Amino acid sequence: MAILLTAEQMRHTKASNPFQIRNPERVTNQFTITEGDKAAQTLKLGDKEEIIELKKFLKNYDMTSISTDELKAVGRRLYDSKMINERSFGMFISGNGASDIKGNQTDTHIKFNAIALFNEKLEDTIAYFNSDPSIIRREGATDHLQGMINANHAINALSYFINSSRSNLSIDENI
Repeated sequence: MAILLTAEQMRHTKASNPFQIRNPERVTNQFTITEGDKAAQTLKLGDKEEIIELKKFLKNYDMTSISTDELKAVGRRLYDSKMINERSFGMFISGNGASDIKGNQTDTHIKFNAIALFNEKLEDTIAYFNSDPSIIRREGATDHLQGMINANHAINALSYFINSSRSNLSIDENI
């Protein structure tokens, strides 16, 4: 069971509530990918073998029901393979953002819809930047925003490969 902190409690702690996804059932958005070539290009995949290896890795994941622990593993794979940059990797490893009073991540096993999470975090960041135009001129602001956009592209490309893997791969008789 998650405990939500009040604003007063949060002033005196490093704890943070998990990001509250407004539309947890949403699986499509402006970043949704419907073509294999576009998904491969988004993740900088050059050949069919790289795609097959990624699909094998992703066979046990669902971007619409994934935990922070799982998202970290996926993000690490993408980052190590140079499919995403450091800023985008940050979105993956932060997961739903829940932390305890010492700032350590909590509830990392709880599943959530990463497609909706990433999209809503981006929408909130854009709204925040629009509330004060000077924010975008601050050092690192545009890099942060671009990392969020790239993470949204990546999570949707992953979702495409997960959903397409069932029909495009040969049957693995060892499963």
